[in-house]
Amino acid sequence: MANNNKDRAAQLITEANSLFVDEDYENAIRKFNEALVLDNSNSDYFTKRSFCHHKMDNFTESMVDAKKAIELDSNNSKAYFRKGMAAFSLDEFETAKQAFIKSQELSPSSQTKTWIRKCDAELADEKDDDGESSDDLNETFKSPPPSQSKPTTDGPPPLEPDEPKKAPAAQVTSPVHSSPPPPAAVASPESQLPTSEKPEEPKPQSSQPIPQPASSHPKHDWYQTNTHVILSILLKNVKKEDAKIQIGEKNVQVEVTLPVTSSEYQMNFNLLDKINVQESSYSILSTKIEIKLKKSRESRWPSLEDTGGSVQAWDAVVEPPKKEKGLTYPSSAKTGTKNWDKVDDAPAESDDKLDGDAALNKLFQDIYKGATDDQRRAMLKSFQESGGTVLSTNWDEVGKTEVKGQPPKGMEMKYWKDL
Repeated sequence: MANNNKDRAAQLITEANSLFVDEDYENAIRKFNEALVLDNSNSDYFTKRSFCHHKMDNFTESMVDAKKAIELDSNNSKAYFRKGMAAFSLDEFETAKQAFIKSQELSPSSQTKTWIRKCDAELADEKDDDGESSDDLNETFKSPPPSQSKPTTDGPPPLEPDEPKKAPAAQVTSPVHSSPPPPAAVASPESQLPTSEKPEEPKPQSSQPIPQPASSHPKHDWYQTNTHVILSILLKNVKKEDAKIQIGEKNVQVEVTLPVTSSEYQMNFNLLDKINVQESSYSILSTKIEIKLKKSRESRWPSLEDTGGSVQAWDAVVEPPKKEKGLTYPSSAKTGTKNWDKVDDAPAESDDKLDGDAALNKLFQDIYKGATDDQRRAMLKSFQESGGTVLSTNWDEVGKTEVKGQPPKGMEMKYWKDL
């Protein structure tokens, strides 16, 4: 029963990730909640829900989930990172800095360094503001004794003066035509001080300093061979430490942080068929992220993700639908209507008239038509893997290893992936 709960929880997390990618945060939170009811021992689940709360501006809930994730796994660098983001949004800059430092120790990242610098800047502003209010204002509002021309520094500072009283409302006849009161009636204590002693106004702080991801998701493309599916995500200049790729039996999750804009992308692919996780891999290039997935069986996928379709045998030959016999169409010819089905039955041109590529294709068709299933499989595999330079009908030889290309004399074989 416990295993069933964990499997169901993992499925709900996958659904929540898909909703998160679509920016449907409310439904994503519901899925995260259902998953954590079934399995509350997974630190990564709390980390993901913390980020979803943060997207909804639920910073307190985001902090609670991040702390729970750290409690379950003290080496979860992403949980410390989420804690830092939540604390920063709650103006707890010292707590945020310590969380980011711990995340950087566990998993170094240029993005985390940027957040640490932001915390240092906010803490420096707080220190400057505290210094001004404690020194400048105390010096400003001390009352000098009658016998001294300069203010003294001994003894506790007096209370701050009351704000100047406003004129009664009855004396104001019209806010448009009323003349301003005399300067002595509205002058504040700060206006009577020398310019060098006036306290500076505190700098306004942005309520949303956290960079938001781009509204559009990165493009992706894919193609396949009889044994592999190759998925390409078109993102430039991604660093290895800023990319997290998880390959499952029927699922691929990608989390990427761009170093310049700090934009975060999450993509989730529910694959059409099972893959061999141990023989799958990925590489991060300067222009894209390439994920190479090993199929669990030789087959052709009509789509990358599971949309209700099914895989097909790689060597399956799709036969054209049979036409109904005897269809006739109106005609203005003197000979009357014409039966177009008989045109298909007309004898083809003699092979003697074919030459060049047409003759070669006719030869291949004849060989394939009379071949066995193993011979057809060998022909497709050898032709596909050799780039059209080898055609073999020996499955015992072709099925054991990859077929290398054999270019004509005087030419050099180059594969697209080496260009």
